[in-house]
Amino acid sequence: MTVTTIFFQQILNGVIQGCIYALIALGLSLVFGILEIANFAHGEFYMIGAFMALFSITFLGVPFFIAMIIAMIGMAFVATVIERVVFRPIVGKPLINSMLLSFGLSTALANLALYFFKADPRKITSGLASYRFSFLGLYITGERIAILVLSVFLVLLLAWFIQYTRTGKAMRAVAQDRTAAQLAGINIRRIYSVTFAISGALAAAAGTMVGAMFFVNPEMGFTVVLKSFVIVTLGGFGKIKGVIFAAILIGLVESLGGGFISYAYKDAYPFLLLILLFILKPEGLAGGK
Repeated sequence: MTVTTIFFQQILNGVIQGCIYALIALGLSLVFGILEIANFAHGEFYMIGAFMALFSITFLGVPFFIAMIIAMIGMAFVATVIERVVFRPIVGKPLINSMLLSFGLSTALANLALYFFKADPRKITSGLASYRFSFLGLYITGERIAILVLSVFLVLLLAWFIQYTRTGKAMRAVAQDRTAAQLAGINIRRIYSVTFAISGALAAAAGTMVGAMFFVNPEMGFTVVLKSFVIVTLGGFGKIKGVIFAAILIGLVESLGGGFISYAYKDAYPFLLLILLFILKPEGLAGGK
């Protein structure tokens, strides 16, 4: 392969990875924008969702796409329960409360998963990896095409939901002014639950995709939630377009850095980018303080 071909191959891989990051980061951004909670356990939503999909395929024998739907529904329910039991009592409290609480929850969930599932990496079987396509020297599997299409579809569906549905408009109202929204008759507690359900479902979808592309293990959530905070910081909390752009950027940086420098430092590239952009553009990519 020529350098040019390698470059465009890494661009393609980076866009796919960025779309997956967008799903995770958008859920994190919604929770912060509406509940003002920094949920470090969001990475474990992603991990648990991946295991739900894995076990749906292994024990129920369902196809990959059905397993993803099961994982999204299951994780939406789990996230709603966690919101009501763990996070609702601290809504409106200082941000450090949610940071410490969610970090503790993250540690507990990761260790429980490690105890029950062990550290052995597992692969989600999609049945599409054997289909390979070539175009202008670039290679892509049917699995990655499906993941790209699904992730773009889910992002567009979320944007439509927030922009045009009654619940989505209520979510935007709560994010802008919680007190005014409550005075207008919006059921804020319901909006909190819906927000967590959406974040859990998106995380589960992303976990299923990553489990198909790579592997599933109990420790997969920690690094990805840190990257998601980088993405949301760069793109702007509550700003869908900004988060999507930042997610694609992080995916490209990882892929190009891995392809032309070293994959050994792949997880460090997003944080180096964050430091660089904070120096050159302190207001962030979205232009807000």
